[in-house]
Amino acid sequence: MVEALPGPEVVRCYFDDRFGPRLPAMCLRWGEAAERRWELPDGVCLVGPAPERFGFQVRRRGPDAYTVRVLWNQTCLSWAGLTRAQLLTSSLAPLLAAMGTDLWHLLDQPVEADGGGPRKAA
Repeated sequence: MVEALPGPEVVRCYFDDRFGPRLPAMCLRWGEAAERRWELPDGVCLVGPAPERFGFQVRRRGPDAYTVRVLWNQTCLSWAGLTRAQLLTSSLAPLLAAMGTDLWHLLDQPVEADGGGPRKAA
């Protein structure tokens, strides 16, 4: 887990085209760029300063199932079935908190209906 971070300066917001659909993202300036170990879900670890380019999207798919997309500088990450515990114990929680976003609140969104399946004609 990462200790509390100072809030970054948001330099600009944009949509990153490397994901489909596009992912809302930000260019950030964090001030002092101390290297850290960032523990992400599913055993993914990154070492370095906080991201200068960051995007995050979470969609609730079930009572304890989330689809997550993350842009971290030049790296695009995607998970199809994370649990609440995996997200809350990752470095994403303090990183988002430094940006003024409460991960708990994001995880309490309503379950999304799966709109990807075939539809039946009436």
